[in-house]
Amino acid sequence: MSRVFFDTSALVPVVTEQLSNHTAAHSRFVRELKRGKPPCCSTHTLAECYATLTALPLPRRISGPEAARLIEANFTKRLEIVQLSQEDYQTALHLCADLGRISGQIFDALHLVAALKAGCRCLYTYNLNHFVALAAGRIRVSLP
Repeated sequence: MSRVFFDTSALVPVVTEQLSNHTAAHSRFVRELKRGKPPCCSTHTLAECYATLTALPLPRRISGPEAARLIEANFTKRLEIVQLSQEDYQTALHLCADLGRISGQIFDALHLVAALKAGCRCLYTYNLNHFVALAAGRIRVSLP
């Protein structure tokens, strides 16, 4: 497995200079783009990025049209977008249910299912604790 996957928490700072982790996230993103095979995210990740970008309490707020432009220019045109099927959603539901995970942890499970589906070797996230039990050694989880 040579591909890598970026979850929402690792992608949002790539395009948001106002965030303290922008430099590290952007540097990792650029390094991975130069490696050859495009990094991955999922269809779900794109929706989460839009929701997060437009809700961030920043001094200079990001509008809906600006968020859409940022996502298209930086993610949809540069990353491999993993399409999630009904079966993928069911896999994520069962993963959470089997591990006793609740609430928004289903969204982390969707990222994990997409990363595994794409054959990724690493999942980049700023939510390491969210993925420890979910990943269970099936994929390396790392900060960008």
